[in-house]
Amino acid sequence: MSSEIRTISAPSVEDCAPFEHPWQAQVFSLIVYLHQAGQFSWKAWVDVFSKEIKASPIQQGESINDAYYRQWVSAAEKMLLSLELTGKEDIARRVNEWRQAYLNTPHGMPVVLTSATCAPAHNHYHPALRIPVSVSPASARMKP
Repeated sequence: MSSEIRTISAPSVEDCAPFEHPWQAQVFSLIVYLHQAGQFSWKAWVDVFSKEIKASPIQQGESINDAYYRQWVSAAEKMLLSLELTGKEDIARRVNEWRQAYLNTPHGMPVVLTSATCAPAHNHYHPALRIPVSVSPASARMKP
C-alpha cells in the first residue's frame, strides 16, 4: 500500500466558465431564445449543429472553446438562413459593421457596434486612472 499523498486542486472558475467572451453567451442565448419562441425544434438545431461540427472540425492551434463557438455561430447562421429569419446580405453587412467597429476601437477599450460609424475619441490615458499609459523618454528630457 502506497503512502503517497496526492494533492488535487479544484479547477479555477475560468476553467469552468462556459463562456470566455460576452459574444459567446449572446449567440448561445439567441439560439435558446429562438427555440423557446417556437422557431425550430431542439432536434432540428442539434441536426444543424452536428453537421457543422463534422464539416468544420477543430483547427490547428484553436482551443476547444473557440472551435465550439465558431461552429455554433456558423450553424446559427445556417439555421437563421434556412428559416428565412435573415438573409446573406444582412449577415455580411453586420459582419462588416463589427469589423469596422473593431478597427475603430482603441486598444484596450470594449468594442461596441456604434464604433462602426463613429470612432470613439482616442486618448492616451488609462480609462479608469486617467494617467498616461506611457511616456516617451524624449518628452521626459524636454522639461523646461
